[in-house]
Amino acid sequence: MFVPEDILAHFVLQRIIKKSSSYTVELDEKADRTPVELKGKIAVLDGYLNIIELQSFPIQAKKCYLRLRRRRWKEQGTDGKQSYWNDYDFAAEGTKATKAFGDFLKEIHS
Repeated sequence: MFVPEDILAHFVLQRIIKKSSSYTVELDEKADRTPVELKGKIAVLDGYLNIIELQSFPIQAKKCYLRLRRRRWKEQGTDGKQSYWNDYDFAAEGTKATKAFGDFLKEIHS
């Protein structure tokens, strides 16, 4: 209920942080989401990229943020200078909101 299905297809829930005015849902990219460029090669985890934070629908009258942590990969046996990662299109154009929440906001403001 907290996270859109298209995000859950690629990410796994780590924890939910409840504050007085908001919820923050932290998710990590699934380990089996190796980038296309590394298919057929031995890929190893090489840390994480900067976290992407999106705003989603409020929950119990509190703001809700999704914090997505994407994996960074490299090919095994290389010096690690070339990194690979997956790009996702979860945000509404021109916003830091999920597509569904962005569409909702556009609809009520038009």
